[in-house]
Amino acid sequence: MNAFQMRHEGSPHVTSGLTAAQVMEGLHEGVWSPTDEVRGPRDNRWIMLEEHPHFAEAVADYEPPKKVKHVGEDNLDMNPLIDVALVLLIFFILTTTYDALRKVMDMPTASQKGSKVKTIDTSVVKTEFIRCKARNGPDGKPVYHVDDEEVREDQLQTAFNRAIAAGRNKLIVDAQDVSVETFIKIVDAGKGAKVEKIMMRVEKD
Repeated sequence: MNAFQMRHEGSPHVTSGLTAAQVMEGLHEGVWSPTDEVRGPRDNRWIMLEEHPHFAEAVADYEPPKKVKHVGEDNLDMNPLIDVALVLLIFFILTTTYDALRKVMDMPTASQKGSKVKTIDTSVVKTEFIRCKARNGPDGKPVYHVDDEEVREDQLQTAFNRAIAAGRNKLIVDAQDVSVETFIKIVDAGKGAKVEKIMMRVEKD
């Protein structure tokens, strides 16, 4: 029986007393690799397993075992979690936007019980107040009027500034059945123009 010695490539540690069958068994089990070194009873030096005359043919037909990757707790695949998070984020953004567009101002009426609505004479409104009216147009987008003149949304503050320069520094807003966002844009433009007071016009029942 031929006894072979085996060692990992460049290693000083030697395993002795192996048969050829045991060497090949170790190769197939992953104990040895084709580049590890073997020394037979008639060999005067270490030879790589894949180059040794006794094993070269068998090693040429050898297919290394496939390594099974185990995903542990410290090595989780985060890609599915990222995908789910992105889907939830998009859903949240779309839902919030759609919800905001559907919100409509619930304006109080002068006849509501317990409501304290201040009544201002029309002549006072015309002389002291900047009148801003907002309604939804046929396309669903808000249409703005300042003192009966139609203006774009980005022109609101400029129109308020002109009225303030003319001596009117109070703003009355008529914004029936428009979104909260539309009303807030008017208020923001009024604050930007530094109006003294902002009031809402309500319908009389």
